Amino acid sequence: MRHSPVLLSAALTAAAFAIVPTAPALAAAQQAPACALFAYQPTRDGNTLTASGGRVGCLNSATVTVRIVVEQKDAAPKVIGELAQSGTEINLTTKAPCNSGATVRVHTETISSTGSIAHSPASTFERC
Repeated sequence: MRHSPVLLSAALTAAAFAIVPTAPALAAAQQAPACALFAYQPTRDGNTLTASGGRVGCLNSATVTVRIVVEQKDAAPKVIGELAQSGTEINLTTKAPCNSGATVRVHTETISSTGSIAHSPASTFERC
């Protein structure tokens, strides 16, 4: 019994498409947003410290808090500025005075009500 090469080729092609998803399906899966928090390194403008953070790529709502945190050698970190907002896409900037005259080491902390936390690298400011 002899098989037709055209029928065999058609059968193999059909089997290949049944196993491998089509290109548009792969592209759609790769474009799905990834929910993430961010915390930018604090900056200083004169006597004001500024910290920015938030949440991107999220489909569910959550409350996000952005804080300016002063690191202390012999004590727990101290929050000197804080701002909160609820939503899916959040971008917040909080500010705090920089007028103690001391050298301070601060970082930005972004906290979500979902339990996620993001920290920025620390910045050191003299005479703050």
